Amino acid sequence: MLKKNLSLFFLIFTVSALFAQPYNAKSFYKAGIDYKNKNMFLEAMGSFKKAFSMDKKFDSAYLEMGLLYSRTSRPDSAVWYYNKTISINPAMASAHIALGNFYRDARPNYDSALICYFNALKTDSLNKVTYYSIAWCYNAKGEYEKAIPPAIKSLEIDNEYKPGYSELGHAYRRTGKFAEAIEQFKKNLSVSVVDLALLYSGYCYAELKDKEGALRQYEALLKVNEKMAAALKKRIDSMQ
Repeated sequence: MLKKNLSLFFLIFTVSALFAQPYNAKSFYKAGIDYKNKNMFLEAMGSFKKAFSMDKKFDSAYLEMGLLYSRTSRPDSAVWYYNKTISINPAMASAHIALGNFYRDARPNYDSALICYFNALKTDSLNKVTYYSIAWCYNAKGEYEKAIPPAIKSLEIDNEYKPGYSELGHAYRRTGKFAEAIEQFKKNLSVSVVDLALLYSGYCYAELKDKEGALRQYEALLKVNEKMAAALKKRIDSMQ
């Protein structure tokens, strides 16, 4: 009887040990990510707080708290967590980007946003979204010339990155550099056909009163995006 009870005890102990979850900073962080993915934000916040209460240098947990606060009615609280993350890990590009996004979207301060994005590039110089964000801020500030190089850079990283085309097309049209824009879009189209490149180059031909060139872009665009082609055709039809 004693032997049977001991066997049962060791079986229960073994199973319990297998399924037991270690209560440490990493386990609470992982639980926070799981809660976040299930849109259980209060529970996620509780888990992240436990994570960095156990590990005061847990940069990712502070960053996640900032990202969560940016989605609440208290977005300003996110700034403290972003800055805390950066103070722990100045090379964490994602923290600089998150802070930049806050100053771009939640509390518009484009100069502060630009500082954050340029800081992010110091440790992650191949992030197309960062270059796009820089171009976006320059366009928002009306500094269209400055928006062109980072927008081009975003497309050098990913030739099919449509937000990059939007900022580049906007900057070119506002600066009146239609011929330069056409040459740039030709380079992009030689890599892969992207509807926005065809659309903006078509607009540029129209601005230069080159109806034949605009119609060529229209015909090419019609094959890949009929809605955009219709918008370009409307512009072409209005040409004098």
